[in-house]
Amino acid sequence: MAQELKKRRMESAKDLILQAFYFLESQYFYTHVYYEKEDITFIESLDVEYVNEIRRRKIRISYTNANVYNESKYTFSMSITRIPYSGVEDFFSLSNYLQSKGRDFSTSIVNYFNEQEAEKILKKLAKSTIENTLPIVEGNLWLESYYPRKD
Repeated sequence: MAQELKKRRMESAKDLILQAFYFLESQYFYTHVYYEKEDITFIESLDVEYVNEIRRRKIRISYTNANVYNESKYTFSMSITRIPYSGVEDFFSLSNYLQSKGRDFSTSIVNYFNEQEAEKILKKLAKSTIENTLPIVEGNLWLESYYPRKD
């Protein structure tokens, strides 16, 4: 029963990601690949990667489920990697970027997976992608050094 529930959540998360980020395929000619990951850190983990070799970008939308302080957290995240990847300067985290601009928002659901809530989060992530990273998605720009320095 637990395995079936996990499989349904993973399938639902994948389908919701594909729906929310379909614009990457239809407007920007990215192709998607789906990865289910086995990881001791997470109860459930999957990535949907959108790749466009011409634009030299890989966009990853991730879904994870982990126990955090005795609560089950279902989290979505989005990142962009410049191709070819040669180091941290080729990695862009949407949540870190939005946080540096004071515009971050919760991308987690606590205690139980709710499809409607997941859909809202993914639509918000997709909208933030369009509003904040479109030149990066298009391959015209790369933002360097927006992370707060820790030295």
